[in-house]
Amino acid sequence: SAVRGGIQRSHVNSELYPMLIPEDSNGDTANETVREDGFKPIKGYPMMEYVLMPRHKRGLDESVELSSYSQNDIDSLKKEVLDSGAVELGSKILSALAETETNTESGNNGELLFTGTGSAVPCKHRNVTGMYLRMNNGNSLLLDVGEGTVGQLLHLWKCYFTGDNVVDEYNSRVKGIKAVWISHPHADHHLGILRLLSERNVVCGSDDPIVLMAPPNMFAFLSEYQSVVPDIGRSYIAVDCRDMIYGKEHPMGKKLFSDLGITNCMSVPVAHCPHSFAVVIDGTSFGRVSYSGDCRPSSRFAQVGYGSDLLIHEATFEDGMEEEAFLKRHSTVGEAIDIGQQMKASTICLTHFSQRYPRIPPLKTTPTDDLPIAFAFDYMRLKPSLILLASKMTPALRLLYPEENGEEDEKMTTETSGDSIAKDLMAVPGVFAAKGVL
Repeated sequence: SAVRGGIQRSHVNSELYPMLIPEDSNGDTANETVREDGFKPIKGYPMMEYVLMPRHKRGLDESVELSSYSQNDIDSLKKEVLDSGAVELGSKILSALAETETNTESGNNGELLFTGTGSAVPCKHRNVTGMYLRMNNGNSLLLDVGEGTVGQLLHLWKCYFTGDNVVDEYNSRVKGIKAVWISHPHADHHLGILRLLSERNVVCGSDDPIVLMAPPNMFAFLSEYQSVVPDIGRSYIAVDCRDMIYGKEHPMGKKLFSDLGITNCMSVPVAHCPHSFAVVIDGTSFGRVSYSGDCRPSSRFAQVGYGSDLLIHEATFEDGMEEEAFLKRHSTVGEAIDIGQQMKASTICLTHFSQRYPRIPPLKTTPTDDLPIAFAFDYMRLKPSLILLASKMTPALRLLYPEENGEEDEKMTTETSGDSIAKDLMAVPGVFAAKGVL
C-alpha cells in the first residue's frame, strides 16, 4: 500500500520520506482517554465499521478484528528494507554527499510536499496529482489538488504535530494555504478543491478567501456546485489562467506578494486538453519554480521558465513510448528532461507517472551534480537543501522494488494500432505548434 511504501522509504531516509506512523502508534491508549469535557476519542483503524441499523446494535461493530500498524509490523518492514540493501546504499550516498556538500539553507523554511504523483486515478502506490509548496513565512500554495489531497496532507502533517495542540496546528496550516493553482480541467487535478474550500470555510469563514488560479471551466463547475453549497462561493477569489499569461500583469499580484512573497506568477498555454496551462512562479522558497501540469514538451514553456531553480515536470511514460505519449498528449521521462535542459533548470523533479509505474520508471539519463533529477513519491518532503540528495537516492530506492516476474512483459503490452497512428501524426510538421502552444 501507499503507507507501507512510505514506511519503507522512511527507513532509507527519514528527511526525504517522513515516518508516517507515529512512534506511539502501538497500543490502544487513545481509546481509553476521556477528555475533561467528557468526549472520548476513538482511534480509527482500516475496515472499522459503525452500525446504524438496527438501532439496538448501533455502534462500532466489535466482531470485526481491527488492526493497525503495530511496532512489530514496522519492525518487519524495516527488516525487509535492511535485507534489500537499500539502507546500506542510502547511508553510503548520504555520507558521500555530506563530504562534498555545504549547508546553504540558513533561514529557509520552505518545503514541497507531494500528496499525489500518479496520473488518471488513485492506485495502490500513488494518489493523483497534488503538491503543497510552503514559503519561508509559513504560508503555502497548492499546485493542483487531486482528490484526497487534504487527506494526504493530514497523513503527512500528523508526523510533525505533537502534544495537545494538534487541532490548532492543523487549523494553522489550512489557514496558511493562501493560493491554489489548477493546471487544467481534468478531474485528477482538481477534485480535491471542494474538500479544501470546505475545510477552509470551517477554519477561516469568508474572511480569508484563497486566490484560486484555474482554467475558466473550473469556475463554471464551482458555480454549479455553489447552487448546492452557497458558502463555497465566498471561499475563493477567481483568477482565470488566461488573465495571467506571461507578459500580463497578474490580477492578484499584490496579494500573492503580501501573502506568499511571490514576485511573479505567469501561466503558459500548453498542449494537452483545452485550457491547459503550465506555470512559472518567482519568489518562492525554492527560487523560480516551473510546473508543467499535463502537456506535450513545450519550447515556449522552456523559454518562459528559463533559468528555473526547480522544474517540476510530468513524465507519464517511460522512454520508448513516445508514440503513446504523443497520442495522449503527455511527455516521456526523456522529453521532460530535454525541457529541463532547454530551460537551463538547476533541478528537475519528475512526477505524474502512469499507474503502470507504481514504483520507479526507468531512467536512461544519469543524474549529475550539474543537473539533479529526482523522482517524486507520495509523501515525499523536498526541501531546498535536500534536492541533490533526492536525486542521488534513486539507486537505493530501486532496491526496494525489484522487478517481479511478468511485470516487464505487462508493461510492454501496448496497442500497436495506436502507435502507428501516432507515428503518422508525428510525421506532420507543427501538428501542435500550429495551435500556438509550443
